[in-house]
Amino acid sequence: MGLRRYITRKVIYSILLLLMVVAFNFVLFQILPFAFACPNLSYEQCASKLYVPQNPPPKIINITAWKIEVQDKILNAYGFNKPIWVRFLDYYVNMFTANFGYNIGNVLGGSVIQTIQQRTPFTLLLLGTSTIAAFIIGIGLGVLASAKRGKVIDISSLSVLLFLNSLPVFFLGSMLWIFQLGLLHKDYIPVGSELSLVGGWHAYADIIRALWLPFVTLTVAGIGGVFLTQRAVMIDTMGEDYVVMARAKGVPERTVLYKHGLRNAVLPIVTAFALSIGFILSGAIITETIFQWPGLGYATFQAVTADDFPFAQAIFFIITVCVLVAIFAADITYGFLDPRVSRD
Repeated sequence: MGLRRYITRKVIYSILLLLMVVAFNFVLFQILPFAFACPNLSYEQCASKLYVPQNPPPKIINITAWKIEVQDKILNAYGFNKPIWVRFLDYYVNMFTANFGYNIGNVLGGSVIQTIQQRTPFTLLLLGTSTIAAFIIGIGLGVLASAKRGKVIDISSLSVLLFLNSLPVFFLGSMLWIFQLGLLHKDYIPVGSELSLVGGWHAYADIIRALWLPFVTLTVAGIGGVFLTQRAVMIDTMGEDYVVMARAKGVPERTVLYKHGLRNAVLPIVTAFALSIGFILSGAIITETIFQWPGLGYATFQAVTADDFPFAQAIFFIITVCVLVAIFAADITYGFLDPRVSRD
């Protein structure tokens, strides 16, 4: 019953928090821009100014007819010609049914959901592989450094990873780009440029080739935080009474380290990993922009620079849902891994 009440409380809390954040999302993208961007215009005029693209796509002959058609489509899609309370209710329905509307601006085209579907696989590939690699390497080095505390391997790994963790991601990515150019005498070619030249299996090979630098950048940037967390928690755990007792009983050091130490020091890492997974769909905006990796992070940068409110609104909602789901999964995992949590 304790665990059941714990899960029920977390479900209710997550739902209420999601509803509150979605309401804030509505205020952030459909009320505040109107208040600051065009306070002297009517609501529909301001909506047309902010949401209707100013420049038509190529091969459009009748620009006036195109603007009228697009304006009617967008005003009806977002309900700008309806009372605010009706638009607020429609907004909730649209968000939870993935009806995000249309991209605006001059960079992203089509519907928002199509853009998200096209960009998501690239972000999952980059962020998924680099996150898993960073956690595997960081946890392994953290456990090893805690077991060899004060020795050469601990001091050297701590110094190197502290230095790497302090580097900005854009600087680290740029340096790796320069190193590749200097050592391999081969410049980095963005995946978009390569895929435009080839198709079939050659396209997949070019994706892997273009994935290398952003993958290494995000992996190296992520190892430091995981290593420092794992090392600190392992050092505290290895000083607990039950660990000292296990050593006094003659339990092998390897068993003490992994069965008694790592097993009980894994909870903070579970939280960190869950949050990392929750933020995967947001994309690594800086890294994807540097390497022009066609994921959600690069699309978010393009949307922000083009004042593409619909895409920014949709990606903010998706990030919120993913993070809340990840936190909920971490809380439930806590309940199963640590019985003390469910008795709180």
